Amino acid sequence: MEFPVLETERLLLRQLTADDSQDLFEYFSQDEVMEYYDLETFKTEEDARQIIRHFNTAFEKGKGFRWALELKSEKKVIGTCGYHNWYREHFKAEIGYELNPLYWRQSYMKEAILPILTFGFETMRLHRVDAFIDPSNISSEKLLTSLNFCKEGTLKDYFFEKGKFVDATIFGLINK
Repeated sequence: MEFPVLETERLLLRQLTADDSQDLFEYFSQDEVMEYYDLETFKTEEDARQIIRHFNTAFEKGKGFRWALELKSEKKVIGTCGYHNWYREHFKAEIGYELNPLYWRQSYMKEAILPILTFGFETMRLHRVDAFIDPSNISSEKLLTSLNFCKEGTLKDYFFEKGKFVDATIFGLINK
C-alpha cells in the first residue's frame, strides 16, 4: 500500500522523510513539547531521524500511519499525527499527535485530525479510536472533546514513562 496523502486548507498530510528531521528536532528538543510525551527530550537530530524511521517502519509493517503535518505556506513540518496500536481484528486503533509550540492554539491539530479520522473510519474500517492523555494535559482534553471524543475515565498508574508510573485518561470515539 502506498502511504496515503491527505490535504486540508492549510496542511499537506504526507509520509515523513529523513529530510523532515530538522523540523521535528526543532520541537521534539523542547521540554514543553515532551512534557506529556512518552520519550525523553531529543538531544540530537539523530533522535528525530530515529523516530521518523520508527513511524515509517510501523507503516511498512501494517501497524499504523503517522502523517507529517506540512504547513503549505512554509513547506515546513509543524507536527505529526496518526494511528498506532492498530488492532484490525477489533476494528480499533489509538491516535497520537504533537505540534510545534509556535503553532499551538491556531487549530492546526484539529484541522489535521478531521481527515485522519475520516481515513480511519472509511479506509481502515475502524469502529473505535482511542486517545490516552495525561490527566493534566488540558489542551489535549479540549482538542479531543471538540472532536466529539468521550472522556471515559482515568486509569491509575497505566503507563511507565521516564522512570515512573503515570496515570492516563482515556478518550474514545465510536464510528456511528
